[in-house]
Amino acid sequence: MTSDLALLKMASAMAAHASRRHAVISKNIANADTPGCKAKDVEPFAKIYKMAASSGADISEVVQQSQLINMNSPADPNSNTVSLEQQLLNSSSTAGKHDLAMLAYRKTMDMMKMAIGKNR
Repeated sequence: MTSDLALLKMASAMAAHASRRHAVISKNIANADTPGCKAKDVEPFAKIYKMAASSGADISEVVQQSQLINMNSPADPNSNTVSLEQQLLNSSSTAGKHDLAMLAYRKTMDMMKMAIGKNR
């Protein structure tokens, strides 16, 4: 039943996107001193959502298949493009988006429980 609700699907996909982005950010941070490492990021959720809406595809599948993109950062002398400051800002932003997705999911579930009289 809950898998058919668009808002719950969107919130779940947004949380999955944030989780995937956190994994990419952590890999960037782990390789901050690796010569030649190029910083990566995940396509923005808004772009992924638009692609899913225009193609009629399931948003969860589109999030899982989204491409990694190279970040446009200046390179260090060792050709490394990872900026720890930028990665920490990205991580903080992603944590906020994950929290927002979980809040939307939780509140939608609360409203559904209230509608059927099971909210305690």
